[in-house]
Amino acid sequence: MVGVVFRGKVPLDVLHELREVSKTSKIWDGTQGHRDGWGIASYRNESPYYLDRQEKWAYEDPRFEGALERAAELDSPGMLIAHVRAASQGPVSLANTHPFIVDGLIVGHNGTLKGYNRKTSRPRTGDTDSELLALVLADRYEETGDLRTAMKSVIREDVDSLMEFPLGTVLVVTDGKTLCGYRDFSEHGSYYDLRIATRKDCVVLYQETNRIPSEGVQVGRRELVSVDINLRTDKSSI
Repeated sequence: MVGVVFRGKVPLDVLHELREVSKTSKIWDGTQGHRDGWGIASYRNESPYYLDRQEKWAYEDPRFEGALERAAELDSPGMLIAHVRAASQGPVSLANTHPFIVDGLIVGHNGTLKGYNRKTSRPRTGDTDSELLALVLADRYEETGDLRTAMKSVIREDVDSLMEFPLGTVLVVTDGKTLCGYRDFSEHGSYYDLRIATRKDCVVLYQETNRIPSEGVQVGRRELVSVDINLRTDKSSI
């Protein structure tokens, strides 16, 4: 999973690396690869949309190349989230493929929230806890009008209440104005990782990569990081 704020060209090497991750990375239980779908989403005229989203394995899907071509043509400044899925809850399907777009938000999630059943007025299209989390986050965002505030509310009132189960949770979310990332874990912190790479004309939040880590600074446990459209970064503990 990666999130990017860019003020020049989209760093395509990050997306190429994510595709490699879908083949080479190992889940905490030793299973190799994230083969259960991929998606890339950004903004056009302040509205989120998919460059593409498929329930196929990114490494073998020729449509990934088309999505990269469209990413290269995105206007800057802008924001983007890309995700490759290893299914843990819900079958492999397009409706269960990250990232999720909900009323102006783009949401990517790694982790499983067992027993998560928060009510929301927004309709579900899939079967995952991650989609439900995205819907609830959109509810809080509508109430507060601020992404950081909405994320803190969801983390404290929803994610934390289930942390006795999960091994970890990593969230990457944007509203087109701010990119936020959050990391927590009770086990396997090396898998539930999140790092920040700052370059001349972009900032990247990323997880499970092989080449970028030499650039990156690790997001701490229970730390919320945000990056605005001018590449200003803020971090705070929750």
